[in-house]
Amino acid sequence: MNSITLMDAYAIENLRSYGYTNEEILSKVKDKDIDEFKKVKENLDFTLLIDMEESVGLRTLLEDGYQVKFLTFNGLKNLIKLKFGKLAEEDYHVDEFTLSGLKLDEGQAVELKKALSPNWQMNGEDGSYKVQPVK
Repeated sequence: MNSITLMDAYAIENLRSYGYTNEEILSKVKDKDIDEFKKVKENLDFTLLIDMEESVGLRTLLEDGYQVKFLTFNGLKNLIKLKFGKLAEEDYHVDEFTLSGLKLDEGQAVELKKALSPNWQMNGEDGSYKVQPVK
């Protein structure tokens, strides 16, 4: 599993949430034609995608998933919002540093579990999940 920074993950997931497909992202990054990505999030450094393409290969990250190297609590909530459109206190409960009642389908659960950094653990069943710090 390839590890990336939280900012790398934000670059990918902001584009996906804006409607870009993996193929569109790959094509623009390979051509180094990323100026239009600024309309998605002006202050995000999308040149990170070019660096990822040149180092580990962006296709692998987009298709096989990634693990965030270190994920903060707020970073986790933001990643869930970007990847799945789920909001704290609307779509899941927050208590201290634990998220509970997070409704995900099986594919989403696998995707989130892959993305979690080693300081987080996730468990659940029947589509309802709990994410909490490793103790």
